Amino acid sequence: MSEKLYLYNIIMVLSFFALWLSIQIPEDLEVAIGYFLILTIGVGHGANDLKIYFNSRKLSLKKTIVFVTIYALIVLIGFALFFFVPEIILTVFLLISGYHFGQEHFEKYKLNTSWLTHVFLLSYGFSIILTLLVLHHEESLPIINDLLNVSVSYTSLLYPLIASVALLALSSLKVMQPLLWKTIARELFYLVLIYVLFQSASLLWGFAIYFILWHSVPSIHSQIVFLEGTVSNFSVKKYILNSLLYWIAALIFLSLLYYFLKEYTSLFLSTIIAFLGGITFPHVIVMNQLHKK
Repeated sequence: MSEKLYLYNIIMVLSFFALWLSIQIPEDLEVAIGYFLILTIGVGHGANDLKIYFNSRKLSLKKTIVFVTIYALIVLIGFALFFFVPEIILTVFLLISGYHFGQEHFEKYKLNTSWLTHVFLLSYGFSIILTLLVLHHEESLPIINDLLNVSVSYTSLLYPLIASVALLALSSLKVMQPLLWKTIARELFYLVLIYVLFQSASLLWGFAIYFILWHSVPSIHSQIVFLEGTVSNFSVKKYILNSLLYWIAALIFLSLLYYFLKEYTSLFLSTIIAFLGGITFPHVIVMNQLHKK
């Protein structure tokens, strides 16, 4: 059994455990754990972006400072745009995140690079995001409407989902053709499992399960292999140590955000989304470079 396949078997077991755990604990504790995981492991899986970018480059101190400055500016600009042009930036954020999710998930198969493959990866991740939002539209629509300050309807989510699923089905006929039937069957099973998890869990917990287990953990695995050559106790500890300051900063941010905005739930959620959006944009660029290598 390949290392990545073994990893996904563990992810499936942990997914069911997370679903069982949500039944056993109070809702407030579930929410707290969900935010904690998203802002530690979820945010932390981008903590080594700079190290990944500089791994195979010999840059001068000046060029290094320029890159770090540009990276930080993209984060800040992306964060700010959520409050100035939320309709545009949220759409871009969801599309980029969808492509990033698809790219990370199918990285293990080394698919041929073509425009159709890009369509397939985008429609895969975008369909997963929209499925979660549609299944929990009673929770997701108020958050979206608060963020956009407009009235978004259920059909505004449903129709793009239908279009995305149709694109996914059509593009998969060509893109997944080289894969073995048992591999295709496994991927279909993953989709069914993710759907069941989304259907059974709350909006926040469903997102946390997917974002942490199905995206961040495989991404961290790929990053460790790229940086250290193999996944071992030593390389995992090294990755965690390199990410520690980033994770601590995320926890401090969460604590301050909660302290000042705990009475304003909608603003708290909007700020969390904007924060995730801001750090996602440069992270996707760096990870795209990693996958090309």
